[in-house]
Amino acid sequence: MRSYEFTAVFRVKEDNYPTGLKNVKDIFEKNGVTTLSEEDLGDRLLAYPVHKEERGHYHLLNIDADPAGILKIENALKLQTSLLKYLFVKKEK
Repeated sequence: MRSYEFTAVFRVKEDNYPTGLKNVKDIFEKNGVTTLSEEDLGDRLLAYPVHKEERGHYHLLNIDADPAGILKIENALKLQTSLLKYLFVKKEK
């Protein structure tokens, strides 16, 4: 297992954030990811429009995951319509 910092940007409109976060956590659970901590960073203005959205709701999760499973997780995340952007960053020991 390796430690990662996962940042997600959700659509602000409607109830995309709560349902989108639940979907992301379900994907993580199915792929054996352990969530160490999480932080809601709130709504922020994006640096540039993404899919015609100018604002996004940011959420940060510190996770432990198998490096081989990250590709499967990314493929599942690409199908989430409530998710504008996401980023995995490998944390140093």
